[in-house]
Amino acid sequence: MAVCFTCRTALRRNIDILKKLRQRRAQSTNGDPTHKKPKQAARQQPEQVPTPNNVPTLNFWQRLGPLTRAAQAYARAQRKRPYVTQVCTSLFIYLCSDISAQSMSGKDYDPTRTARSLLVGSISAIPSYRWFVWLSDNFNYPSRVLSIAAKVIVNQICFTPVFNTYFFGMQALLSGANPAETWERIRQTVPVSCLNSCKLWPAVTAFSFALLPLEYRPVFGGVIAVGWQTYLSYLNRLAERRIARQAEGSLAAALGEKVTRWLGPAIVQKMAGTVSPARRLLAAAFRPIIRPQPRLGNHIPHRLTSTTSRKPPSTARTMLATSVLAAIAGITYYYTTDTRASLHQWLVPRVLRVLFPDAEDAHHAGTAALKALYSLGLHPRERPSALPFLDSYPASSSSRSSPLAVTVFGTTLANPIGISAGLDKDAEIPDPLFALGAGVVEVGGCTPLPQEGNPRPRVFRIPAVDGLINRYGLNSRGADAMAARLRDRLRRLARRWGLTEREVLDGEGGVPPGSLAPGRLLCVQIAKNKKTDERDMEAVIRDHVYCVQRLAPYADVLVVNVSSPNTPGLRDLQAAGPLARLLGAVVDEAKRTDRKAKPRVMVKVSPDEDDDTQMEGVVQAVWMSGVDGVIVGNTTKRRTGLVKEGVRLTGKEQKALAEDGGFSGPAMFDRTLSLVARYRKMLDSYSHKAAGVDDAFPGQKVIFATGGITNGDQALKILNAGASVAMVYTGLVYGGSGTITRIKKEMSEKLAIKEA
Repeated sequence: MAVCFTCRTALRRNIDILKKLRQRRAQSTNGDPTHKKPKQAARQQPEQVPTPNNVPTLNFWQRLGPLTRAAQAYARAQRKRPYVTQVCTSLFIYLCSDISAQSMSGKDYDPTRTARSLLVGSISAIPSYRWFVWLSDNFNYPSRVLSIAAKVIVNQICFTPVFNTYFFGMQALLSGANPAETWERIRQTVPVSCLNSCKLWPAVTAFSFALLPLEYRPVFGGVIAVGWQTYLSYLNRLAERRIARQAEGSLAAALGEKVTRWLGPAIVQKMAGTVSPARRLLAAAFRPIIRPQPRLGNHIPHRLTSTTSRKPPSTARTMLATSVLAAIAGITYYYTTDTRASLHQWLVPRVLRVLFPDAEDAHHAGTAALKALYSLGLHPRERPSALPFLDSYPASSSSRSSPLAVTVFGTTLANPIGISAGLDKDAEIPDPLFALGAGVVEVGGCTPLPQEGNPRPRVFRIPAVDGLINRYGLNSRGADAMAARLRDRLRRLARRWGLTEREVLDGEGGVPPGSLAPGRLLCVQIAKNKKTDERDMEAVIRDHVYCVQRLAPYADVLVVNVSSPNTPGLRDLQAAGPLARLLGAVVDEAKRTDRKAKPRVMVKVSPDEDDDTQMEGVVQAVWMSGVDGVIVGNTTKRRTGLVKEGVRLTGKEQKALAEDGGFSGPAMFDRTLSLVARYRKMLDSYSHKAAGVDDAFPGQKVIFATGGITNGDQALKILNAGASVAMVYTGLVYGGSGTITRIKKEMSEKLAIKEA
């Protein structure tokens, strides 16, 4: 009876928590008609008295009281500031393990050993964390057992030897050992520790990846690591003693040779035949001489030879040198990963042009480098300190509003600068591009089926005018491949935040479902396949609808590209009738996207279609179809007015300028500025005519502008002409990864001067 009474009391006390769990479970059923709402269910059936048989119990780890609350607090800190949390956790682990290891040695406490351990742990904290995050995001197969087995094997083969080598090597160097002694210690300890780690860490790794969320793995690993680091410290202590005994034996052998030369072999042999007590007395007498001690001043001059043993450097000197090297490494990392670094503007683009004469090879190399650097945490990024008044967060997240913040499609963008499509054709690096400071990133263009595009070479540089000629021809890996890549990106973020994929898509993560970052928008450009006949409108519509079905869940904005000059017949779709039909089908399909906030739809128009009649047809199609906005500008097939007076082109540049394809560069700016102003006027003039077309869309259409924008003054002119976002592409090619930050800085300076 007492046991039953205790159980009922505990269950009544947790009744509020259980109600909340049931409500959350009911809300996550995605509209299943068989699941009733909590309020309706509460009205239809009476409240049951909680008993051990009808109340679901919480997991064991959720019923540990203060321990559970502490773990949840740690998880929140891990999600908010992962790097700081990892460093603090590592320092605590290494402190506990070193204290435990020193207590096992039986000697007095040595604070310098603790300082060495803390330095070793702080340096390895972030790389270790990045490794396990990378391991979590990779080797994920349909079979859960296969996935965990692959992670365990890769961790044991790659991470364990490297970490143990680093641990023992740093301990040896910081204790004053020379390179030879350091290598000897590594050779003696690393193989043993790697073999012994197979007894424990595979099980720990498998348990972590199988049962624990990402934010709780450091807590679990830390508890195990205290004992494991104690074991490593114990091995390190044994290695130190072994090396000391070997050094003592070497000194004794050297002293024996000197005694033999001094007394003669006969006397030494006679001494060797004495009884063991005399031998022990002789050993005791020579022990103070054999034991390494500081030498007294010797006034007899002598020449140091190559065989003279040198005193190892002091611990303080070694720690000072290590600290200086660590400081240099930290400063180098901070400088090279900051978009303000001048090397990104003046060095990297020129090195790429030298190393890769083919511009397309340089493009692929840059994309691969950004992708690899981002996975290692070494990518260039815009730090908040780069623009004190223009934080890399939306204006609503700070106490004072950013002067560059702009609201587009209901989202407050951190800034109105974007990156045009073509730089990231297959959605491989949207996050590294967002890290450069862009408020909008456009990926693609993407076609429904994979296609190779036009034959190579198909990209040509014109450095004299900072221009490019490209005739890629919409090379794409297909909508399915891009959708899989974007879906994996979303799922990795959902796992990191402890949410489901559906919750992130519905905006419960507090970020747009496309960009997955506050104050950012991800645009996905779609187009028809080259083989699809542009005269068969049904086939063209099917191509675009297929892309929408695959990509709309992972995009904030869908961009219909009907302006590429490198796909035959594509620009013919800009006629009013066909364009209205196509855009209407895309808008209708976008509205059927399975998520709460539907993606917006924009159309990208050509700068060459600048006749008033052609522009009016585009504007009419935009209002008839219910499209949300227009991206004004693309590459041009015209070659007039691209080279200013006084600029001389080399023979190679003249040949490149004569190539077929679309031109992009600063020479396009004046044309883009004029088109933005004209489209703004035409779109606004149609607003009163289309007031009743679709109340779900805003009254004023949004304009993004791209073409020739390279500095802050040009971006402000584009925005003042009526655009909401100014986008760059060729400016990044010639200006480097700091272009976005530089443009925003110039804009802020201009605005500050006007306000003053």
